[in-house]
Amino acid sequence: MKIKFLLLAALFFAAGSARAQVAATYQLTLEGAQKVMDAAVTYAKANQSPGGSIAVVDAGGHLLLFERLDGSFPASATVAIEKARTAALFKFESKKLEDAINGGRDALITVGFTFLQGGVPVLYNGQVVGAIGVSGAKSADQDREIATAGAAVQLQ
Repeated sequence: MKIKFLLLAALFFAAGSARAQVAATYQLTLEGAQKVMDAAVTYAKANQSPGGSIAVVDAGGHLLLFERLDGSFPASATVAIEKARTAALFKFESKKLEDAINGGRDALITVGFTFLQGGVPVLYNGQVVGAIGVSGAKSADQDREIATAGAAVQLQ
């Protein structure tokens, strides 16, 4: 009886430690990315954005979906993708980094990311599954508003 108990206890602890070595993660699908994009485009059009490039990336910062609205300047495409990538990899809004630089943390500009507002993480169950980046709207604030509208959608 004592041996059975010890074997069961050993199995329990072994199984418990094995589970602790692997974490469950979620992945943003193309369907989810399209839902984020649709919400952002709808917001941009409803709020008279004169243009804008919108990029949705996965949690690793890799492009899943991109759309450039009429009236967008060409460089906005690259900037939107990089804003999204920055938000995904840092796991918070790119505005936080822009604010840090504006507050005197100049060394941040040397690390190779885009520290402009308009990049917002996309969350599912509290986990960053991707991000959206917007560039080329009527202002930096509107870039952020459009990205926030996209990131706010309920994913399933």
